[in-house]
Formats: sequence, C-alpha cells, structure tokens
Amino acid sequence: MTDLTIRQKQFLDFITGFVGRAGYPPSIREMQQHFRLKSTKGVKDHVDRLVEKGYLQRENGSARALRLISRAGDGRRVSDSRAPIVGSVAAGLPILAQENIQGSLPLPDRYAGREGMFWLRVRGDSMTGDGILHGDLVLVLPQPFVEQNQIAVVMVDCDATVKRFRREGNVVKLIPGNPDYPVMEYRGEDGEVSVVGRVVALYREFEGS
Repeated sequence: MTDLTIRQKQFLDFITGFVGRAGYPPSIREMQQHFRLKSTKGVKDHVDRLVEKGYLQRENGSARALRLISRAGDGRRVSDSRAPIVGSVAAGLPILAQENIQGSLPLPDRYAGREGMFWLRVRGDSMTGDGILHGDLVLVLPQPFVEQNQIAVVMVDCDATVKRFRREGNVVKLIPGNPDYPVMEYRGEDGEVSVVGRVVALYREFEGS
C-alpha cells in the first residue's frame, strides 16, 4: 500500500473494518461523520483516488455503491463480496437493522456483487427434511414474490420463518420440511404475511472440525 497517502489508507482501513462488521460498505455520509468532515466532497475525493488506484470498485445503481478489491497472493486482485449475517429479527424493525447483524460471510461467486442479500441463522428443526438444520445459515435473495413451493423467508406479522411457500386462492400455506410440524395456513384475517426473499444457498459449520 505504498501508493496510498496516510489519509487514503485511513479511509481504506475504515471501509474495510466497516465491511467486516456490517457486511456492506459505509455510505458517503457515514464516512463524512466518522472523519468529521464539513462536507461530502472530501470523502468523494478520497474514494475517487482509492477507485483509481484499484482498491475500491464502484457498483452502479446502489446507495452504497462500493466494493472492496483485495490483493491476492499472486498479485491479482479479487473482489471481496460479502453479505451480513442476521441473527434475529426484531419486532417492527427492518430485517437488516444494525442491531440484528452478527458479522458477515462471503457470497458464492454466482451472487458476487448482488445488493441486499443476507445470511439468516435458522432456529429450530422444522426444515430438516429439506436439509436445513438448527444453527445453519441460509442465504436469502430479497424479493417480494417466490414461485410455488420454493423455500423462502416469510414474515408472519413480526416473526420470520423459513418454510416452503404455497398460495392456494386466498390461503397462504407455509410448509415445513419436517413431518412432525403442521402446515401453517393463513387467510387475510389471520394476520399479515409477506415474503422477505428466497433461500438460495446454505452454510453449515461442523462441531469439532
């Protein structure tokens, strides 16, 4: 990093640390507040230099339109594309509220650079028949609709659950992967049911490994 000024390195270190904690880059305003600058122009100037020198990459169309570029051991540069881990969903708060985030994990290559994705830690054994166990992390692609019988994260009132989603007329069915659990059925008067996103990948740590 000898090509960086002291101030540029401070910005890069802050962005790297922020991504490590939150799983996504800081906004221009957050950087301005951290460095106590009077305007966003100074932030943009330093970010521009980091982009020019190949330490950051801009992603068009995003409010947090930056991606870290890290140096691999052979001198190549590879993208550091990660998504936050959500440990719980607080009632009445957005699923990615800062207090719900418990670190981050890399995204699979096919989803590198996709905005808004997150890992959700599964609680309970209602989806074991689909290979999803208690404590697993599932990767969620945010979208308001899913195809019939796809595995999804669904909000029921203020609680999140992972189930297969099926709609039959005005009835929404949330189908577990464990026969010990009943199918959950909801009609309009039973409460608000909304799809948060589709489950597209799974991460598991083995005890003692």
